Amino acid sequence: MNGLSLGAAHSYPFVMIFRWLKRYLPRSLYGRAALILVVPVVTLQLAVTIAFIQRHFEGVTQQMSRNLLLDVGYVLHEIETSPTLAEAQQRLDDLSAPLALRVALPSDQPERNARAFYDLSGKAMIESFQANLPELKAVDLTRDPRRVQMRVTTGFGDLEVSFSRGRVSASNPHQLLVLTVFLSILLTAVSYVFLRNQLRPIKRLALAADSFGRGRSVPFRPSGATEVRAAGAAFLDMRGRIERQIEQRTLMLSGVSHDLRTPLTRLKLGLSMMEETEEVEALKQDVTDMQRLLDEFLAYARGDALEESETVDPVDLVRHVVESSARAGLDVTLGKIEGQGTVKMRPAAITRALENLIGNAVRYGTKARVSLSVLDRSVRFTIEDNGPGIPEHQREEAIKPFTRLEPA
Repeated sequence: MNGLSLGAAHSYPFVMIFRWLKRYLPRSLYGRAALILVVPVVTLQLAVTIAFIQRHFEGVTQQMSRNLLLDVGYVLHEIETSPTLAEAQQRLDDLSAPLALRVALPSDQPERNARAFYDLSGKAMIESFQANLPELKAVDLTRDPRRVQMRVTTGFGDLEVSFSRGRVSASNPHQLLVLTVFLSILLTAVSYVFLRNQLRPIKRLALAADSFGRGRSVPFRPSGATEVRAAGAAFLDMRGRIERQIEQRTLMLSGVSHDLRTPLTRLKLGLSMMEETEEVEALKQDVTDMQRLLDEFLAYARGDALEESETVDPVDLVRHVVESSARAGLDVTLGKIEGQGTVKMRPAAITRALENLIGNAVRYGTKARVSLSVLDRSVRFTIEDNGPGIPEHQREEAIKPFTRLEPA
């Protein structure tokens, strides 16, 4: 238990960091795929660039610095072997031009190292000078950015040595860096185009599945990688099986309706020939209710299977339903309407559903009010009545097709 608790405690900060990062990570497939593509490329480029710059600026600068110290060491040897200061200065004058050095004896240069904080090659240069030249007192890289000033101890005083910065410092690899950045952007763009072509079939498959779930069958042809094609083909097979099942169910219900209409017709005929009594009237009402339920059930099944989606203005549709219900003698009014626009839907199925809800509202209450809200991603129809309402434990049962609750 202690070991498990300790492990959980160590992993807790990583879990918190992951949860914090998850809020800022992209949620779309395009964004996540682009992130998977860009992060390794950028990480690799940074690692290669840092390693190259370190090797180029530090390693090469140290090597060039050691080579220059050979010339400085030769100058110091000439000074130390001179019998007088005048002889040493004469030898310096003879050597400065061939060695491309500016020398001054004695020197008034400051005795402290000076460089810019971002001068990485200057840091490597000073470290190399200090490690290989014991007589070195100070190096100044700020007085003239293009030259290096050194102060070296000799037997005749401090010697100032100045030379070009290019002799000991590697030049900035501008061309390589520009080429690296350009190729990275180019390859990232090419990879994104390729990735987009690979993700487009997945997006089309998701759109086709979503449309089919909403009752619309959009054209779809599998494309893309082998796995995506397999998923697309499986979706088409599934859609075909479901459509065939719905069609077979509709045909079966049509046959059942035809078979049931015959005995209902005989019942109607038999009841019409009987003497008018309360029992006969009740039986006639039962037969009428059975006929109505049968017609509604068949209309529901046929509409669910055969009706195509159309672009409809929901405002016009709800107004038409309210006007038709009012002409039928129902106490129904049009409530608040929010939003506007057109929506793809099955108008006959929606009309039938609204009429059933309005009929139930007036049957169990006295009046109904219909409202409409056209939102960004949905359309909301609201039917309100002044009836007793539905108990909470029966609400799930009430929304099932052809389910009737207690008459009360």
